[in-house]
Amino acid sequence: MVATWNPAAASSYYLRGAEYYLGTAEPAGRWYAPAGDFELVDGAEVEPAAFERLYAGVGSDGKTLLSQRGRADRVPAFDVTFSAPRSVTLAWVFAGPDLKASIEAAQERAARAALGVVEREAMWARRGKGGQVLEPVALSAALFQHGESRPAEHEDERVFGDPNLHIHAVILNLATRADGSIGAIHSKILRDWKMAAGAHYHAALAHEMETLGFAIDRIGYNGTFELAGVPDELIRYFSARRKEIEDELAEHQTTSRSAAALASAITRATREAKSEAGARSREEVWTEAAATRGVAVESFTEDLRRQDRLLDLESGERLLAERLSALPRELTEARSVFERRDLFRAVAAALVGTGLPAERTGREVDRLLRDGALIEIGRDPIGLPRYSTAEMVAVERQVVEIARDLAADALKGVDQTALIVRCKEAGLSLEQQDAALVAAGSQAIAIIEGAPGSGKTTTLTPIVSAYQEAGYRVLGAASAWRIARMLQTDLGIEARATASWIEKAKRGHRVLDRNTVLIVDEAGLLSSRDMHAILSEVQQAQAKLILVGDRGQLQAIGAGPGLDLVSRAAAAARVETIVRQHDAWARDAVRDFGAGETGRALDAFAERGLLVEVQGARAAITAIVDRWEAAQDADPNATILLLARTNAQVGAISREVRGRLKDRGLIRGPEIEVATVTPSGHASQIVLAAGDHIRFLVRDDELGVVNGSTGIVIKVMEQSDPTASSGRRVRIEAVTGGRPVVFDPAALADEKGRVRLGWGYASSIYGSQGLTVDRALVLADPALDRHDIYVAASRARIETTLVVDTAAIDRHLLADSPLDRQTADAVPSALERRAWLAGRLSRSNVKLSTVAVIEAGRDHAGSRAILASRSRELDHGL
Repeated sequence: MVATWNPAAASSYYLRGAEYYLGTAEPAGRWYAPAGDFELVDGAEVEPAAFERLYAGVGSDGKTLLSQRGRADRVPAFDVTFSAPRSVTLAWVFAGPDLKASIEAAQERAARAALGVVEREAMWARRGKGGQVLEPVALSAALFQHGESRPAEHEDERVFGDPNLHIHAVILNLATRADGSIGAIHSKILRDWKMAAGAHYHAALAHEMETLGFAIDRIGYNGTFELAGVPDELIRYFSARRKEIEDELAEHQTTSRSAAALASAITRATREAKSEAGARSREEVWTEAAATRGVAVESFTEDLRRQDRLLDLESGERLLAERLSALPRELTEARSVFERRDLFRAVAAALVGTGLPAERTGREVDRLLRDGALIEIGRDPIGLPRYSTAEMVAVERQVVEIARDLAADALKGVDQTALIVRCKEAGLSLEQQDAALVAAGSQAIAIIEGAPGSGKTTTLTPIVSAYQEAGYRVLGAASAWRIARMLQTDLGIEARATASWIEKAKRGHRVLDRNTVLIVDEAGLLSSRDMHAILSEVQQAQAKLILVGDRGQLQAIGAGPGLDLVSRAAAAARVETIVRQHDAWARDAVRDFGAGETGRALDAFAERGLLVEVQGARAAITAIVDRWEAAQDADPNATILLLARTNAQVGAISREVRGRLKDRGLIRGPEIEVATVTPSGHASQIVLAAGDHIRFLVRDDELGVVNGSTGIVIKVMEQSDPTASSGRRVRIEAVTGGRPVVFDPAALADEKGRVRLGWGYASSIYGSQGLTVDRALVLADPALDRHDIYVAASRARIETTLVVDTAAIDRHLLADSPLDRQTADAVPSALERRAWLAGRLSRSNVKLSTVAVIEAGRDHAGSRAILASRSRELDHGL
């Protein structure tokens, strides 16, 4: 399901906006209006005059339905589009009249089912001073069935619109409140529920198609599916428009799932192709195209109904129970706290493929809450519920409790006077010295927190030597093996990846004792569960723990903010003065990025020619590598870091760098292709030859490498080997860490046979935290948030350059602009672009803990009563 959200157009545009939905090529629309608001009859045909009138916010008496205040910058409606899987569309296209009508009815019922969930859960109107009070309202929408996409060129060079069965649900931005007044709906809540609505639509449509005798398979994220028996090749052929959009997204190194707004904008911006259908009907064009692909059109749909893959209800119940039992852990895999929409989305998606009706979603949500598998822990700022699991609540509460106990424990500290002498000898500032004294105090836990590049690791040097002289064993840990190795080198201590220490503890290896000091670097990346494991081991061993990190930088991948929880019980020593950047303006800019003052930081970069703006994703890749090449030529000994948000972007930059090196003869000789996996788990393909820079993505003790180790290929060898699964044997000679190594890439493969190896030319921003280089070049993707840009802009000592694709910004601005301004020739100004980018980069996505939500609930206990007292139940039996 795709949702598009458009601000209001000028009043002269309303009619044209309405005409888009009221075109004559498709069936008449029908109203979704169970409440009967605005004199609408549920299921009745949409009359153009009524639709145009309500779209403009005008009642049957010709008077405006909204107050003057309510009409300002009004968004007339929201278009939520429910698109059937392409295999369902193909079954519809080639079905006989009766079955075609049944599939259309199934599509409409599925869309209505999804709207029912939206109405019950996400339809709210504001009222009261400042719109702070919400009340539930009814949903009124015009449903328009459309059957094709915009024309696109297919792989056989035919140009026509793909069959695409979809329903535009045009939700009117009007609602009747309890006192009879008319108000606008709370659009953010509605927008936030689009993924849950999409999952419910998938569940409902899957059940409808199973009821019609079809089987489903290829179940994907959010409950997407295809009909069994429809080959992927046919789906791809009849998805040329989709491929066109995905190809455009590929230039931006993203996907429609991860960049829905950009996908929507690209959809509108790439509508130039003209169909070659001429006077022929679209059905004739589709039938002819299918026949050329070997499709037996006459029997295609009926043959699909003979696929014997339907689950019986008992098996479906077992499958659902199995999926739901895994939900609590899945929902708290990456975050401690989730919203009601997340719960509905997950349960609806779990129903797909079980043969059970989508109506079970609400009942299963209620059961999970009633049985205690999931619990409500509080409310968000507007009064909507937030959830977690009892396990997650217990873990995070225990993190605070253990930290509090450790903070109260008095251990033998080090001589503070001697430590001051060490700090002065090491050249520490007074701020760093104060932090060192706190960290080396008598408490069993300490935190050193501060800005990137403020010398937190430097501050540790006298602390380590003081504890070692006092007879303590000092160990180090960091989220990444590469950072742990740097910690080991810089401080002269044994250091490992944090996960490695945790795994040792789980296996019963007692690493810590009362004479151990454990230093955890980049502690802001620790999830709540990982922090709990570390604190538990420290407490049991009566050891000392020093956490070093920054809550303002990148957030933990796992659930919960571990460092934030500890900081509730143990005071943090702050080191704020940035020393990494040579120039004062650069230090100020880093601070501004961290504080969300992004506009000022961008202006500072622009004034010095370090904000490079180009048109297009390919141009951005070229620009960033051009500047890398120039910097390398100017100073071959400089360390230069190329940074991007996604692994796909990193791959695109790496391919460009590799091409330049190959042109210069620095990569030479025979090449081999290696099927690899990215750090995010996606399949990839790289080519290697002598001279290539590589990065190991897994620890291998025989080779002496860890995840993040880099090397240079000296030679690649490939020969046939009938005993190998691929029929060939590959050997790579390389140098890593100054040592020669020889390895078979297959030895580094994961369980799917994908080699955990990549090019070493560029890095993701996540993989760069903790690194320091001379220069950095950053692909400043609009999807970056405050934490991303804070880290990316703070890696380099001498100079950081930000490269921006203005075409991507323009597309986002297009998606947010009024309908009448969404034209190919609409070009935002430079000021608009800069302001929009600044807003995007200033977004903070700090992870929530259950502790914070529960505490906030106690602080604002009265707000829930206000919300409840002003609300009403919908009365049309949904």
